[in-house]
Amino acid sequence: MNILIIEDEKRNFNRLRRLLERLDTTCCIERPLASIAESVEWLHTHPAPDLILADIRLSDGLSFDALRQTDTASPVIFTTAYDEYAIQAFKFNSFDYLLKPVRSDELAAAINKVRRQCAAPSASGEELRQLLEYMRRSNYRYRERFLLPYRDGYVSVQVKDISHIALDGRATRLYMKNGTAESVPYSLDELESQLNPDEFFRVNRQYLIRIDSILSVNNWFNSRLKVHLKKYPGEEIVVSRERATALKEWLDR
Repeated sequence: MNILIIEDEKRNFNRLRRLLERLDTTCCIERPLASIAESVEWLHTHPAPDLILADIRLSDGLSFDALRQTDTASPVIFTTAYDEYAIQAFKFNSFDYLLKPVRSDELAAAINKVRRQCAAPSASGEELRQLLEYMRRSNYRYRERFLLPYRDGYVSVQVKDISHIALDGRATRLYMKNGTAESVPYSLDELESQLNPDEFFRVNRQYLIRIDSILSVNNWFNSRLKVHLKKYPGEEIVVSRERATALKEWLDR
């Protein structure tokens, strides 16, 4: 099996290569492509690989753009550091995605799924076209502001001015860097899909935090983490052991 890896982080590529070589010693792994431009050029000048492993976010955009521009029919397994990132897009079709750090058993299951799909190439190609068309329509433009009721009119609240977002009882509230707070008619799940995952991270069921609002991250009991915020020193946000690894990878990107 000839496998192309689209990945802009060397350590992630090395991890994928090791896992793939353990799963199939006969596989041929192409060098990593780190950008949309590089991926488009390679896909235009080389035969289609048997499988593409593609990170979602690259240094110059989203890997979906490279696949759409080249109209590739190769099966694709997407990887992501964000467990809620583009979930709706992936549910729209039967292609798989893996959460970083990629686990060997999940990678093996995904590859087996691709092999089953290869038995019906026309269906597989149609699924990829549906995904890319979905991504083209949605255009992945993240929310930049909220229009909220204010007195007898409205006020625009900029996303860049948000410190964090939290559940307050049944209400969802935007906590601003100036110390004020505003209620919004959205769930945290909805806001997570609307906000740029490079800037916001879902640390637990109650909090979405903005990266430039973090003062410090400390180790806590049972391999958990505790996050302290710059403008809200009284807030001590505990991150579960399961989410701690993803948070550290997000902060280290």
